[in-house]
Amino acid sequence: MTFFRTGVFLWSLITASQACAEVPARVAVASNFKATLERLIDALAQSSPASQSHYQLVSGSTGMLFAQISAGAPFDLFLAADSARPEQLHTQTRFSRYHPKVYAEGRLALWLPHRDRSWAAVFANFDGDLAIANPDLAPYGAAANALLALPLFQQAPRRIQGNNVHQAYQFVETGNAQGALISLAQLIQAKVPPEQYYLPPQSHYPAITQKRILLSDHPYAQALDQFLATTRAGEIIKQAGYHAALVPE
Repeated sequence: MTFFRTGVFLWSLITASQACAEVPARVAVASNFKATLERLIDALAQSSPASQSHYQLVSGSTGMLFAQISAGAPFDLFLAADSARPEQLHTQTRFSRYHPKVYAEGRLALWLPHRDRSWAAVFANFDGDLAIANPDLAPYGAAANALLALPLFQQAPRRIQGNNVHQAYQFVETGNAQGALISLAQLIQAKVPPEQYYLPPQSHYPAITQKRILLSDHPYAQALDQFLATTRAGEIIKQAGYHAALVPE
């Protein structure tokens, strides 16, 4: 599908229901992906009438957003940091006609902003607190937990938990932790120098496959969902530090 044809298709989706489109589409997005989603919406605006004003973004841990949606929160699109929660929503009667789709695969990064020795020395003797997202709520936290179960560090570091990867990042930014296991995309977004972080082999932790699911027929939500399957969106997602699902589903 060419970019021009994509724009025409997105325009047809949006104009199909003007009454509904007067209300912004509510999008639940995992904390790690919020900044990237804002870039994607800006790019979408270049090919259709959609813009930031047509979307209301609510970010948080995937588990927290899933709980809100399951309890009846009126979201139109959910971009999770895992595949399990969108698949679970698909099994619920009111969402059964919406099929989850992969939009990205995330990567973990170990961030030590004040590293003054080799990584081998860090792993041999890490003295400090390591921030991770809550494994029960955040897929990146679950992946970090699995990684820390391996002998990456000779002695398991002390851990502190944030509700999501954004809070884990803030622990380091404010000096309340010396390091964090968070999303690579966060560090790229913040322009953190590469020498400050280490990328663990992806074979050392569960794949962070991120899926999205439409939750309503809101035209702007549909437009964004379709745009996420385009090559242009895939390029933006890849630049942000993810593996992108470039094949339309």
